[in-house]
Amino acid sequence: MEIEKKELEEIVYQKLKKLPEFFQRKLENVEFFVEDGHSTKFLGLYHGVPFGKRTNYNLVMPDKIIIYRRAFESACKNKKELEKKVEEVLLHEIGHYFGFDEQQLKNLGY
Repeated sequence: MEIEKKELEEIVYQKLKKLPEFFQRKLENVEFFVEDGHSTKFLGLYHGVPFGKRTNYNLVMPDKIIIYRRAFESACKNKKELEKKVEEVLLHEIGHYFGFDEQQLKNLGY
């Protein structure tokens, strides 16, 4: 399936708005991006210092959570599937932001 970048950005935005308020308040100095990506292997990426490991975290560039559009186009057959997958990937990458590693996220179903 194909999806325009703006449409995927809107889906990401809507999914973020539906996060519990507790989590929304804890998302500090992190920005979300939709990029084309160079591979269809990775759906998303967290780049930064996990929240619990931050000390003297002033005047630094924001952490990034990136959603890769082309990977979602390859992984999803329709918009409903894409929306579900976006939510899963966002929760996975936000989990990394909170300090969970791959095994912990796998154990939680993400």
